[in-house]
Amino acid sequence: MLDAGCTADAWETTYQQVLTGADPVLDWVRGTALRPVAAALSAEDGHAFEAEYAVALRAAYPATAHGTVLAFRRIFAVAQKQPGA
Repeated sequence: MLDAGCTADAWETTYQQVLTGADPVLDWVRGTALRPVAAALSAEDGHAFEAEYAVALRAAYPATAHGTVLAFRRIFAVAQKQPGA
């Protein structure tokens, strides 16, 4: 980007999502990262995978009295072409 005459700005933000429900992190990843995994598995294997994955997610993201906290990291980058570049 810089060689193309652009200025660049990049930053990282971590959003602290407070989720509710029986398997809130599993519900969250079903709409994002789990989609390609589910697409690659048969229905039976997908259900078995989700059941095992749910156990691991509950251990990694324990529920609290206020819900389950999921740190959701995002990296942003913006480039602007400079006039005359």
